Amino acid sequence: MYGITRLFRLGIKVAAWATPHVKDWHQKRHLNRTEGQRHLLAGNWTEAERYLRAALRERDHAATRTFELTLNLAAALEGQGRLDESEVSIRQALALAAQEKSVPMQSLALDTLMDVQLKQQRYAEAEATAAELTRAESSQPRPDKALLAKCHRKLGTALLKSGRSSEALQSFQQAAALNEQILGAEHVETGDSLAELGRLYKDTGNHTEAQRHLRRAWDIHRNASGADSHEAVQALVHLAGSLEESGDTAGAAAEYERMLALRERQVGADREQTAETQVRLAALYVRAGRSPAARELLTQAIRALERKGGPLYADALETMACAEEQAGRSDQAQAWRDRADAVPAR
Repeated sequence: MYGITRLFRLGIKVAAWATPHVKDWHQKRHLNRTEGQRHLLAGNWTEAERYLRAALRERDHAATRTFELTLNLAAALEGQGRLDESEVSIRQALALAAQEKSVPMQSLALDTLMDVQLKQQRYAEAEATAAELTRAESSQPRPDKALLAKCHRKLGTALLKSGRSSEALQSFQQAAALNEQILGAEHVETGDSLAELGRLYKDTGNHTEAQRHLRRAWDIHRNASGADSHEAVQALVHLAGSLEESGDTAGAAAEYERMLALRERQVGADREQTAETQVRLAALYVRAGRSPAARELLTQAIRALERKGGPLYADALETMACAEEQAGRSDQAQAWRDRADAVPAR
């Protein structure tokens, strides 16, 4: 007969022996799933697909796990541009959601389907999917408002691409209101929605609202991600454009100047975008009679754009011609115009 103490000690030894074996077994059993997720997060789409397909071939998953793996596989295929195959996986996930009678699963799959439909430019189908998702969530005692906010943003994009600006504006407004309600006034998702609203107001000529929303978006992204983050700089780009279009040249110039200062701090900043900002600011300087400052900016921009050519390069040359003419150098101005005329049309 074993004494209680001896049995206890034996139990400790067995547990000590078994723990690493159980851990090893558990890791091997879940290797394909965890590696698939890891590669998916890293954007290694082909590797993610390989592991996720292997995980799906393992037949002992619960329905919720199979659903998760199927949607992850859809994301890996979408990342490779294989949109038709991605949609097949999403439809399989939707079938699983129906089988489980799970509205949250159904809504998540529909949200993913909208991404694919938007990339395929199937805007009417994306609109129908948004309506289906909204109906599903509305049937719930506690709808997923965060998911509904994403749905409204995607629906807004579909409507905008279909030329229905006023309806798109309403969708973006709903998305912004939901994000602010759920996530708070300073959350990056709220900033994204406000930036989209600002761009739409700008495109429709409502510059007062455009500037109000874009300034809020700039503040949110500046505080959340840094003033030189892509999101913050893009808010400034559209804010400066709105100020320029509304006739506030001094305000636009100030924002373009701030934008250039931020781009100088960015590692790997897009050189063409920087050149575009320089050309826009130079044009404002010419209008303000500041030709030396304009010429300095344009010299940098032309150097960056010369190899690629195109309309922006031609604009830079023409603006340089205006700056030279303003400075009283007519011969130089004509030389720059001749160069601009020689740029091939695209």
